Amino acid sequence: MSVFKEERHGGGGTHMPLFARRWLRLLLSLAAICGMVVSTAGCGGGDQSAKEIYFWNGLTGDDGPAMQKIIKAFNAQSPEYKVVFQPMNGGDLTTKIYSVMQTGKNIPDLVINDSFSTSVLQSQGLLNPSSVWTKYHPELKESNFLPQAWQNTVVKGKSYGIPLYMFQMAIYYNKDLIHKYGLDYILDDRLVTTDEIASMKGKLPKDVYGLCLGNLPWAMMSLLYSTGSNIEDGVKDMTGPGWRKPLKALRDLNDQGMLSPIDSDGEQVFASGHAVFGMLGTWAQGNMSSTLGKDKVGEINTLQYGTEHPSNFLYQQNWLQLKDKNRPEAKVKAAADFVDFVYRNWMMWSDVGSISPAYRDLNNPEYQKLIQASFTNDKRERQWIKTSNYIYGGYATAGWGSFMDIVYRNISLEEGLKTLDLMTQGQIQIQEQS
Repeated sequence: MSVFKEERHGGGGTHMPLFARRWLRLLLSLAAICGMVVSTAGCGGGDQSAKEIYFWNGLTGDDGPAMQKIIKAFNAQSPEYKVVFQPMNGGDLTTKIYSVMQTGKNIPDLVINDSFSTSVLQSQGLLNPSSVWTKYHPELKESNFLPQAWQNTVVKGKSYGIPLYMFQMAIYYNKDLIHKYGLDYILDDRLVTTDEIASMKGKLPKDVYGLCLGNLPWAMMSLLYSTGSNIEDGVKDMTGPGWRKPLKALRDLNDQGMLSPIDSDGEQVFASGHAVFGMLGTWAQGNMSSTLGKDKVGEINTLQYGTEHPSNFLYQQNWLQLKDKNRPEAKVKAAADFVDFVYRNWMMWSDVGSISPAYRDLNNPEYQKLIQASFTNDKRERQWIKTSNYIYGGYATAGWGSFMDIVYRNISLEEGLKTLDLMTQGQIQIQEQS
């Protein structure tokens, strides 16, 4: 999805992606709660007398046009309130939210933000509960969504959002290379482990890698859970075994020549046929299918440390509504109407690689044909889904470059883990003080 655009085209280990910058900006945004005024010039929206629903979001990539298509269909029904699409970069979105909530002016009627931010925003008491929408559209209820997805809207036992979409780091595989080098055994249980990547050593020619890495810090979440740990415990100690074990395994793979170089573009390496497996985002499916050919690309669960605790950590974006004492009830209902419209027409943007959190789509035969449906097509894989809206969870991936530096031996394992821990604990301390 859009929050990864810079990562998709980046190469070096110290490149900081949009999501990492979002969390760094969040620290500055929290200072606004303590009295710093941030300019809201140009953010738009918030005129509660207008017959418009102001919709702030971070959909600045391929998902933007897809959402605009849905908005166009909704507005074509001539509703009393029309939706105004207002995309912005993730860091700007977070900063502007805190700014308008401080001033009480220009507050949007709808926001899309991630599950970690859901907890952060509600920790400041800034969100309306999801009941403001479900009273108009009862179908937007817990039983109609994956339990892991609904839990990502819950803060202290109460829901403050509606799940919109989920996304993940997946393992893509080149079917031709799998058959050519006799690697079908790796796919038998639909899990690819670090040990299985290591098992390819000696079976591949010099110019073909076992695995190309894309967006490693995001994939680290699934690797963390596959060691039997979780994000709540992991964030408390970034030097612990949940991070240490998979990072050491990846270092070993690099030493064995099984990983594509640190300065390579993962998508390009895989798309050019120089990697058997590609650890890439679900949003990359279109590029991979069009480059290699749809019939030559497969997608399965993301990289695992082992098979004892299979885990696919899915990130999530939620519909949220910021509190606004000046928002008329008619606008609340209109916003609920749009959220429900997207819920019922979610398939209109399925081609951007999103994973639906709603049973309405997951049980739809047309959805089940999509490549990203590999995470949800059977009961077993739905049980492997891990999610979190832990208030400090987003900080775990803020040390973007350190993960890559550890794997590619730019720094020692111990030094890298200590760096990750210092960054994470420092950010948590700042947030707690704010």
